[in-house]
Amino acid sequence: MEIESHPFFEKTSSDQRQELIRHAIIEEYTPDTIIFEEGSRSDGMYLVLEGTVAFSKKTLENTLRTVSYSTMGDFFGEIGLFTGETRSSQAESRGNVVLAKISSEYLLSFFKSTQGPIDNILQSIISHLHDTTQHYIDDIVAQEKLAVVGNMINTIIHDFKNPFCLISLGAQLIMQSHTDEKTQKLCNNIEEQVQRMVDMAEELAQFSRGQHELKPEKVNVKKLLERFEALNSPFFQEDLIKIEIVVPDIVIEGEENKLLRVIQNLVGNAIDAFEENPGEISITGKLEGEELKLEIKDNGSGIPESIREYFFDPFITYGKSRGTGLGSAIAKSIVQAHNGKIRFETKTGKGTTFYIRLPIKQQGVAHIA
Repeated sequence: MEIESHPFFEKTSSDQRQELIRHAIIEEYTPDTIIFEEGSRSDGMYLVLEGTVAFSKKTLENTLRTVSYSTMGDFFGEIGLFTGETRSSQAESRGNVVLAKISSEYLLSFFKSTQGPIDNILQSIISHLHDTTQHYIDDIVAQEKLAVVGNMINTIIHDFKNPFCLISLGAQLIMQSHTDEKTQKLCNNIEEQVQRMVDMAEELAQFSRGQHELKPEKVNVKKLLERFEALNSPFFQEDLIKIEIVVPDIVIEGEENKLLRVIQNLVGNAIDAFEENPGEISITGKLEGEELKLEIKDNGSGIPESIREYFFDPFITYGKSRGTGLGSAIAKSIVQAHNGKIRFETKTGKGTTFYIRLPIKQQGVAHIA
């Protein structure tokens, strides 16, 4: 969108519009860039020319929770112009974003000389309040759902404890009496899958409580992906999935089972996107400075446009007959618990690529909702 066609200028004269545009500064932001932080000084108003901006507030647990969005044609930051208060939320780019910033000092002097845009400002304030209220209501409903899920998972873990123990014990007894390589491999796989189910349930229970407690260890990235491929190769063959994995043989600090869960959830989403058709998935990695950059790419149908903005929110599903709608939300929370970042690019009918950045070394233990 060109700045001249932004809806903010609808009720201004041609001279007023040109004067405002002359004082606007065009700013471009790459994905996941903080535009301003909660509590910072209100120094201007922003017109969204391209992309999406997410607004987040800190919770009592000192984590960030998204409360609203602004997209092309919207503007934000106007409330601080009149109240003089600091920013009430953090603004962050979702994908590439282009903004036009007009300073508070100039806008206030402009408003004293003309009343044209005041109606637009008031309408925007009402809209922001409505969106924030709606997000608050949605958040309360989501928390209630998570509480129900948490109680259910705790019951499942308790009820499944004895069967899991018996399955594991049976596999160990078979290994003791049959020492051939094939049996040993199958029994190890049984134990791995049992532990995997336990870990999945415990991670879901942690997520329902609004936290991921990280216990960092040394994780070899190449061996982690080899383990992932070994656990899932039967399912890849059954679903006619071709998978290619090229990652560096390096060690990072993190929690192996949680990182495995991230890969599992994202690849699971990719397989769902193939809609029972053969597909291709690639997982590549490389070092960039002090970070590991992972890319998970598929050639599926792409993430539906209607859920892209909310893809990492809990209970978001689209056309699935199975699943909880928590997989992507859990994946993001685990990445954030590792002090990392995750984003995606998707095209309808072309596929999706997830970009994950993880620090090589962890700075303390993270608790992320």
